[in-house]
Amino acid sequence: MEHLGKLNIRGNHSLKSAVKATTGCDFPPLTNQFEAAGERRILWLAPDEYLLLCESGKEKALQDTLVSTIKTNHYAITDVSDGLCALSLSGPSVRNVLAKGCSLDLHPLKFEAGKCAQSLLAHAGIILMALSHDTFILICRTSFAPYVHDWLVDAALEFGYQFTS
Repeated sequence: MEHLGKLNIRGNHSLKSAVKATTGCDFPPLTNQFEAAGERRILWLAPDEYLLLCESGKEKALQDTLVSTIKTNHYAITDVSDGLCALSLSGPSVRNVLAKGCSLDLHPLKFEAGKCAQSLLAHAGIILMALSHDTFILICRTSFAPYVHDWLVDAALEFGYQFTS
């Protein structure tokens, strides 16, 4: 997966119009969901926490525009692009691989496309996004990325894992 820009946005739902005007993304209707507009995605992680995924190199301009557009004093926007790594996972057995080390209910009827959640995968903190039935984005701290990658490779071996770059 190509590098993604990542902005952590803290504030209440009053940021909705500024985020929509700046990114094109509607706010997700419920927690643990995300909305997309082109290559941009906004994830609702907690009552006052969102993560904006955007094209690499656009994060500074988006951050500046959001700061100039938001009309409230109660918010924070932090560029976390270098601190987080995004991995693209896909294949017919991806849910089985993830289930080996993640306590989320990953059944397609429970964790469907458009859902996201923070959890642990083999003791590493992650954010998991379901793009489709068999495609996910997994976000983890950059410092944990080699561990998470190696764990995924090991967990996927029984399912005929093949690495593609």
